[in-house]
Amino acid sequence: MLRGGLPDKNVVLMTGEPGSGYDVLAQQMMCQHALHGGKVAYFLSSRSPDMLKEDLATFGWDITPLEEQRTWMFHEIPAADTVQFLTRKLPETVSDGNWVILDSLSYPILTQNYRAAVKIVELLVDSAQKHGGVHFLLLTKTMHDIETEITMQHLVDGVIEFSAQETNVGIDRRIRIKKMRRAIYESRLIPFNITDHGITIETAVRIA
Repeated sequence: MLRGGLPDKNVVLMTGEPGSGYDVLAQQMMCQHALHGGKVAYFLSSRSPDMLKEDLATFGWDITPLEEQRTWMFHEIPAADTVQFLTRKLPETVSDGNWVILDSLSYPILTQNYRAAVKIVELLVDSAQKHGGVHFLLLTKTMHDIETEITMQHLVDGVIEFSAQETNVGIDRRIRIKKMRRAIYESRLIPFNITDHGITIETAVRIA
């Protein structure tokens, strides 16, 4: 779909409704990056590391060895000083060579003022430009007003949108690359499934 993969120095917004798979693909990419020797920093706002590790284990992704090797690190975002913590920690973590995933951007948008959330996104984008890497922001679709969603999409380098619609034969899941700087990409809807091994793209006839 991206004709070569996600470009370096990119902050990508993964957005979709709960259960659509937008978080699973970001986690899957990060696991693969760490397994191949890369460094990952996972910022958590509403779940504990143990809870997330259980979720990842559902797909056969055991990150305990990665933690022991220090190629995967968790950072729990404190509720009391969310903005101060992220403002200090994000540039430091990216400059240390980590790919960052913020789970989720919805948390500071809901708990802080709007400008604070914009500042966090701008800071991560600036850090990515200076130090490189691919970084993911998770955003729950329809949880925020349309103006907020569009603003966040405007600020980032890439937007990958997920949809899941119930049909008479099950759930129809689709991915669309809505935006990706420094990349030639296909804008069509790509069908996929969530399996025991994570996201699996359907490459047969259903591509629309």
